[in-house]
Amino acid sequence: MQKLFNKLTIANYLQFFQIARYAGLFLSGILLAKFGVPLPIIGQYEFILFLGAIVSFFWVGGINQTLLSNYHKESDKNGLLSKVISTQFFLGIISSIIAITYLIVIDDSYGFGYPTILLIGSYILLNTLTFFNEHYYLIKENTNKLTLYALGNFCVQLLAVAVVVLTNPTIKNFIYALVGISIWKTLVLFYNLQSEKIRLTIKPDWAFLKLCSPLIFGLLISGSADYIDSFLVLHFFGSESFAIFKYGAKEFPLSLLLANSLSLAMVSQIAKQDNLKIGLEELKQQSSRLMNVLFPLTWIFLISSKFLYPLIFSHAFEQSASIFNIYLLLIISRMIFPQSILLAINRRDLILKTAYWEVIINILSSVILMWKFGIIGIAYGTFVAFLSEKIILAYRLKRLKIDFQQYTNFGKWITFTIITVLLYFFVENFL
Repeated sequence: MQKLFNKLTIANYLQFFQIARYAGLFLSGILLAKFGVPLPIIGQYEFILFLGAIVSFFWVGGINQTLLSNYHKESDKNGLLSKVISTQFFLGIISSIIAITYLIVIDDSYGFGYPTILLIGSYILLNTLTFFNEHYYLIKENTNKLTLYALGNFCVQLLAVAVVVLTNPTIKNFIYALVGISIWKTLVLFYNLQSEKIRLTIKPDWAFLKLCSPLIFGLLISGSADYIDSFLVLHFFGSESFAIFKYGAKEFPLSLLLANSLSLAMVSQIAKQDNLKIGLEELKQQSSRLMNVLFPLTWIFLISSKFLYPLIFSHAFEQSASIFNIYLLLIISRMIFPQSILLAINRRDLILKTAYWEVIINILSSVILMWKFGIIGIAYGTFVAFLSEKIILAYRLKRLKIDFQQYTNFGKWITFTIITVLLYFFVENFL
């Protein structure tokens, strides 16, 4: 057992954290479906999670990716951490105000009263602030605390939702649960800040924010694919279809979480290396090992999803399985990591330029395929956009004299890709 732990990298611990986070959310969704929570309430609950994400995902990601790529090069490390948390606090307040304004002025169709809307704003502020915790443990390489924090989040998430489901499953009580979960994570945050003597102020560091801005805008554009899809579903198909879409529009958890965790961890690891080739080789080896696990698991879920969805959730979510199968195809693009290299070598500008193309491709493909295939066509548009982004980034690296095969096991990737696509067409046409 000790030998196994010795082989684990910091990326593996971050992957475990992301799996625990997703497992808490996934099992919460099962509780809502299995215990007969009405579909409109599930739709409202998913919308609140969606709203909290859409006003913050880009700047949270941009700030923390900047932290990962600059921390080991920074002489005043605590000063950098203070800039990070203060900037997050400032932008968290703005995001909360935007969400509150949206619910009061633009979209009052959900019927939330002012106290409920203020609760939603509080949840968004606290939740966005606490993304600092896992990145703090990552750069400090404190694997024990990262593991405990992951387990704590999982338990609190599941317990809070279970209490509401089993007692009085109203949307207001679910919002109370979200606020309670965020308060727990905020307590952990303040413990970390106090133990490291990290200063938190409401005033952001404008120079640091300027440094983050290319990544923030890049993520705002490229990361908007999921949110564009969601708005298309809400506008053209309604809130009940939105719940069905959101339950299906989920990548295979391990591929999403393990790939993202490896990508984040490798930014820091490549940036630390004096010789870029060493970092590229490590990325190639780790991504190759990940393919060995994730592609076969994806094949299993492709074959079984149409049987599992009614069993795990309910028959109301049968259509979600077909959407889920399309999202399983995203593993093809997830197993390519040009973005990690560009971040590590501080070429954020290329990520931003690529993001413009991705969002254009996503909008066009989603709208065109929506008219052809309905709600499923929107999912196809996401697949097209994600794969296009990685191909463009790989091409940009090629122009920087970094070949695709230096950081990717091409033979394995293309073989697994062909098998996955053929299996998808078999499942959708013959099962």
